[in-house]
Amino acid sequence: MKVNKVYLLLITICLHSSLYAQYHKRDNPWVLGAGINIIDDSGTGLSGKFNFSENYNYSAPLSVSIEKRYHDDYGISLMLSHNSFLAGKRVNAQILDEERTFYAVDANFKYYITNNWLYTYRAMYEGYLTTGAGISVFDGKRATIVNAGLGVNIYLSERMRLNLQGLAKFYPGSQNLLASNYLQYNIGLIFRLTDGKVCQC
Repeated sequence: MKVNKVYLLLITICLHSSLYAQYHKRDNPWVLGAGINIIDDSGTGLSGKFNFSENYNYSAPLSVSIEKRYHDDYGISLMLSHNSFLAGKRVNAQILDEERTFYAVDANFKYYITNNWLYTYRAMYEGYLTTGAGISVFDGKRATIVNAGLGVNIYLSERMRLNLQGLAKFYPGSQNLLASNYLQYNIGLIFRLTDGKVCQC
């Protein structure tokens, strides 16, 4: 009888450990993303928001990202972006006379606010607020930026989501072309790695 109790105890411990490990990975996954970005650096404010041909830049607009989630409520992400501003586009209220190359590296903190009222593992979407900092390189010139924005992940499958994100990017204290504030919109797919393929952290 005592032997049976010992076996039962061992089985219970093993099941508990296995479930804990699964939920730990489920709550703290790595997330990989890839997609496109669209940048509005026109400097026209709200008046030019519907002038897509002149004010929005989307030539070779690649973005890739990696994110580490914590308890599924928080995330820390690193995103790399590339775009080209073509001749004839409006940048900081000026019309470009030649193509300019754009790069950005951003590190952001995310707070998944919809987890406060939606069940994390069954929700069809999850919305988040994000803030952070980064570096933008425009035509070979670099500037440090501050980010603030929001986004939503729309459920496609257990591991895949459609990601939509908007970031307002600010260059504190500068008024030149390089340092103009701008908006960056991202559309892409993200993939949750829940089986520990990246690491066990």
